[in-house]
Amino acid sequence: MDIQKLRDEIPALQNLTYLNTGWSGPPPRQAAAAMQERITLELEQGPTTPGVYDSGREIQAEARRAAARLLGADEDETLVTRNTTEGLNIVLSGLRWQEGDEILTCNLEHSSVLSPSWHLAHRYGVKVRVLDIAPHDSHDAIVGKFEAALNPRTRLIFVSHIEYSTGLRMPAAELCRLAHRHGAQILLDGAQTGGHIRLDVHRDGFDYYSIPGQKWALGYEGVGALYIRRELIEQVHPAHTGGRGVTQHGEPGDPGGYRINPSAMEKFLGGSGSVPLQAAFVEAVRFIESAGIAEIEARNLQLAARFKAQLAEIPAARVLSPTAATASSGLVSFTVANHPADSIVARLWQERRIVARQVHYPESVRASLHFFNTEEEVDRLAAAVAEL
Repeated sequence: MDIQKLRDEIPALQNLTYLNTGWSGPPPRQAAAAMQERITLELEQGPTTPGVYDSGREIQAEARRAAARLLGADEDETLVTRNTTEGLNIVLSGLRWQEGDEILTCNLEHSSVLSPSWHLAHRYGVKVRVLDIAPHDSHDAIVGKFEAALNPRTRLIFVSHIEYSTGLRMPAAELCRLAHRHGAQILLDGAQTGGHIRLDVHRDGFDYYSIPGQKWALGYEGVGALYIRRELIEQVHPAHTGGRGVTQHGEPGDPGGYRINPSAMEKFLGGSGSVPLQAAFVEAVRFIESAGIAEIEARNLQLAARFKAQLAEIPAARVLSPTAATASSGLVSFTVANHPADSIVARLWQERRIVARQVHYPESVRASLHFFNTEEEVDRLAAAVAEL
């Protein structure tokens, strides 16, 4: 992996130290160029002109193929969405809930997991059980907590694959097997995984998995992807659908003339998507693939380990993220005694032009270390923390 060559293709890196990919990643030139070219084409020729419209449909098809590659899924199990949360809600709103059904999640979750779960509790009487997971819990301990909480009413384990708050990599495959043994299913928020670690939803047997395009995959906001295991697609009802979910159109007053394929992901398409954004997503994925997903994952872990080791030498600093490699990711959360997280984030930017973010629970500063970051940038961040 030629780090400098890759960095040269991401203009933002020439002006600052970008350590906030877990929120939204800096796009490479080829992604921006693809979007700009498509915008110009539609500006000059119109989006529905013969040829332009056809090329737009091909871009949408290629975006679906790119999303499937990121997930390790087949195209017909993959849907291009607008973001991670939309994919999660397609599943949650499409399952047939009954009062007393249970969802198991945990305290480290993003609001995109917790909020939809509580809405289900309000609407259907679903019981949401939030398990207390510590960032340094071992995988065995985490699985043990979920196993102890499972009961005949448990319908769904709903967690992030990588916790946004601390970078804890959850034992997702083990939790999937555990859910299946107890007659439950698993829905995974992959907001921090697509483009960050190698995914293979078939290998791990996941039921539902949703990812974004703008974080570790380095695309733009407005594109994401959802995977539903093929044999489960028919069981998920499209609460929000449109004309592209119909395979045969009849007369307006003749419902028998309409046909849908309940086993096709197209039934979830609620309307048009942005072709320029999807063109950028296609190129962003190609950029990620040119670096190599396995290589990216290994480098991210190396950078994170380097930063954690340096933080461990600073008496006032405390690392909240796991230290075990199997539970780690490119996200590193930390605190500094007597320094509120928001003030640290502000000073890093004002004094060092380092972009990081604050996490509210547990209260901490989070650095997102992606393959394009350098060892020198990690050292600069550690030096800034030591100075504090």
